Amino acid sequence: FFKQKTAYEIYQCDWSSDVCSSDLGDGGCGTGAALLEFTNCAHLKEPLADVYLGPEYSDAQLAEALRLAQLPFTPHTPIEPQIAALIAQGKVVARFNGRMEYGPRALGNRSILYHAQEPEVNQWLNQRLGRTEFMPFAPATMNEHRHACYQNIDGGEYAAQFMTLTFDCTEEMKRTSPAAVHVDGTARPQLVTAESNPSFHRILREYHAISGIPSVINTSFNMHEEPIVCSPDDAVRAFLQGNLDYLAIGPFIVAHPSARR
Repeated sequence: FFKQKTAYEIYQCDWSSDVCSSDLGDGGCGTGAALLEFTNCAHLKEPLADVYLGPEYSDAQLAEALRLAQLPFTPHTPIEPQIAALIAQGKVVARFNGRMEYGPRALGNRSILYHAQEPEVNQWLNQRLGRTEFMPFAPATMNEHRHACYQNIDGGEYAAQFMTLTFDCTEEMKRTSPAAVHVDGTARPQLVTAESNPSFHRILREYHAISGIPSVINTSFNMHEEPIVCSPDDAVRAFLQGNLDYLAIGPFIVAHPSARR
């Protein structure tokens, strides 16, 4: 597998040293060992544009999973303004879209999204997901607004696209998005560009147009001690178990059954 096509697709690597490393997860050791085989391949040394390297599913497969679960759904084209409007209304939206992210960070395609204006969300949403209350949430921020939200971010923009660095927050970020700010005034953002994830970037852009805020809470779409959802069936199960308000899956929006009673 690692010797097919571009091995550098597997994940980013520090080519200046003898040690390769992936994101902050247990899979980094195996990935780094495999990538060592390619340290002399010049064409593999370009930075990754993104890490959406996992599986994706057709709209027909998504619709079939919803029908099997007896969940009514509504198609929207485009769907991004609808998601942004739900977030602005204070709804918790589970998003399943396109190819799954590689690594332990949810980067918008298998994410739970919520506005970042409510500090108390850390307790009640973690409780819904079966997580401990001290587990913090991270923000997804439009790349264009990074300097308004984070201090000393120059030089860290690329790594921040993968939610791997922590920065001091500006006073504006602390005021508008307190739910994403740690107790020490820092945050670990995902900077979202229109090139790396056009659909997720549009959600943030539409939300910014409504609220004036360029960031939302982005936490992984999974129940506690389970991996990030991969398949449509995974998404449906976690959506129902977590009692989340809406599921945005491909071009479809699904309201939680409890919300329709």
